[in-house]
Amino acid sequence: MATSFLHPGRRTDELAPGKFKQPDQVRTVPLPNSRLVTLMPTEPTHQHVVIFHGGAYTVPTTESHRQWMELIADKLGATATMVDFPLAPESTAVQTVPAALEAYQELQLAYPDDYFYWLGDSSGAGLALVLLQQLRAKQLPMPKGTLLISPWADLAMRDPEIEARNQGDPELPLQAMRTVAANYAGNLVLEDPLVSPINGELDHLGEISLWYGTTELLLPDHQILAEKLKQADGTQVDVHELKNMLHDFLLWHGLPESHQVFHRLQQMFK
Repeated sequence: MATSFLHPGRRTDELAPGKFKQPDQVRTVPLPNSRLVTLMPTEPTHQHVVIFHGGAYTVPTTESHRQWMELIADKLGATATMVDFPLAPESTAVQTVPAALEAYQELQLAYPDDYFYWLGDSSGAGLALVLLQQLRAKQLPMPKGTLLISPWADLAMRDPEIEARNQGDPELPLQAMRTVAANYAGNLVLEDPLVSPINGELDHLGEISLWYGTTELLLPDHQILAEKLKQADGTQVDVHELKNMLHDFLLWHGLPESHQVFHRLQQMFK
């Protein structure tokens, strides 16, 4: 994992139409600093899931993320769009956040009658929190609901328990993550809310469903975020702390816990 974070590949495009089971249902919209890739379901719908992918802000979308899109379209009957935002080290938060926000606004213009729901995992979940704060600050329409899996919400990772948990997480390499965090922050401090949304204002972010596992390196920060969200005004949160579950477990979408996540997503549809 450390190698993929520090030396991320750029050659394989898991969102190429030919990678999907139904390539004729895929719509790709290139933007100046990002890309929107949308998979349409068979039947018309106004339910639209927007995905912000994980990968420590450095790794592109994976096969698992493409499989999420297919599951959302096939099983949930909703439109699924991946926001393919700029990555580090080529870009920093100063470029990534506005590019992702612009991409979402373009999506809203393209589908003016749709109801939007957000799904983010790991760093993508952290980015989703930043974008919620941006939408609120700019008084722009919020999504109907947001589902966050193991959000990387504090790139400073200062809690001393995180160092102690380093050997117990089979996925996340702490030292590589510290390097990636510095690359993504660029000239900003790690505590800047544009980088670490846990330090931003969490009021009035709408309906949020937060999921994470107890084996995670980031468990202390997840628990702090959960408490802050519970105390925030105008934010409704349900928290799912899953015993012995690993970081970003949704990448294995066949797990029973992953089925629960997609069922919760479907419950959000109104």
